[in-house]
Amino acid sequence: MTQKTVVVTGFGLFRDYIVNASWEVARLLPETGIAEELNINLVTINIPVSYKDVDQIVPTLWVQHEPALMVHLGVSHLAKTLTVELVANGHGYCSMDIHGNGPDDKCLVNNVIETGLKIECTDELDICTSRDAGRYLCEYIYFKSLCINKNQTIFIHVPQLDQDNTAEKLAEKLKCVIRKLLEQVTT
Repeated sequence: MTQKTVVVTGFGLFRDYIVNASWEVARLLPETGIAEELNINLVTINIPVSYKDVDQIVPTLWVQHEPALMVHLGVSHLAKTLTVELVANGHGYCSMDIHGNGPDDKCLVNNVIETGLKIECTDELDICTSRDAGRYLCEYIYFKSLCINKNQTIFIHVPQLDQDNTAEKLAEKLKCVIRKLLEQVTT
């Protein structure tokens, strides 16, 4: 049986962040043993907090890796645990990226896409869900991937790192979420 590929992206530095928890969690994910345990090909990618980079990188990841599951991670100062985003908007992006740019107007559509993946908030997973990914690069990357395949894409906000939410603990939690999501994909 061919191994499924799971692509996990995290973002680089932006604003006043000296560490982006999303990339730290993605970077440590291989150390959880996820590839061996789930028999997957795991690809982790650090993406600059840039609309143009997202526009170029996301379609390339889909073509190059043909993932069974695309997991985008982003940091949120509001998140207290892993927060699974259920929808993404194709408009309303006002905040500038690390280069001082907004998204290309041709890329914006007045549309909302919901992921086709289902995830339950359980004590076992210790996650919550949200319908507001923030109208910045997090929601933008999510929207771009949902446009390509909404049944194999998820976005998860991670909290800022602290004693309770270390990158290692969050990577272990993410492994459990990915295991549940892989049960739904058929590719």
